[in-house]
Amino acid sequence: MKRISIYGKGGIGKSTIAVNIALAMAEQGENVLLVGCDPKQDTTRLITDKPLTSILECYPQLVEGSSPMESVVVEARKNLFCCEVGGPKPGVGCAGRGIIIALDLLKKKGYFDRASVVICDVLGDVVCGGFATPVTKKYTDEVYIVTSGEQASLYAANNIIKGMVSIKGNVRGIIFNERNFESENDIVKDFCKEVNVPVIAKINYSEKIKLGEIKRTAIYEYEPCGVESSQYKKLGNIILNNENSVNPQPLDLTNFYELVSKSYYQDT
Repeated sequence: MKRISIYGKGGIGKSTIAVNIALAMAEQGENVLLVGCDPKQDTTRLITDKPLTSILECYPQLVEGSSPMESVVVEARKNLFCCEVGGPKPGVGCAGRGIIIALDLLKKKGYFDRASVVICDVLGDVVCGGFATPVTKKYTDEVYIVTSGEQASLYAANNIIKGMVSIKGNVRGIIFNERNFESENDIVKDFCKEVNVPVIAKINYSEKIKLGEIKRTAIYEYEPCGVESSQYKKLGNIILNNENSVNPQPLDLTNFYELVSKSYYQDT
């Protein structure tokens, strides 16, 4: 069984990656459970006809049995089940607490035991213990961090690594989601070398991915024979077979800013 969580800065492409590798893994016969752990409830938007009812929206009814779990955990594709944890209204309550409640319920109802792969898509740039729940509550065995070469994205990645080290999270690699600007490859390479976490895959920048999402379709289904889909399929296989151990070394802020400044302006 593979239980993974995907972390990264908001808007960096975690959900896009999570959905596409989930589709790829399911197509290969894995029984996949995709759990959207972002209070925006947008992880499953590319593979469902309409927004899913979140677990938190009807939690009491699910616990007492008046609402079936099938009302919140749906089979979006063959071998692919998905759900949204949900969260409180903006400005009210703790979204991290909701993740704890939802994952505990999914475990109790047997969804983790029936899946050969569990993918948690987690909002990672929020410094809150609740968002570390997949790791601290042992619902995740492996952590992957999505980043581009942009400073804000790298800052979030470094912060996530720092947090994972403190809670003994098993960081297995970085997924480089390219933004396609000058020297980006070198910047990410330098960063990964310094924090001692390898890039396991690079997703090349593509307007087709954006076009598919505008039409609410994952690129893996929008253009299944395209280069983009092959990248996600390759990434899925890498994760399924990844047994490498990593010893992350997060940077303090002074060294982080020195590294980024040097990388951005190395040609000047």
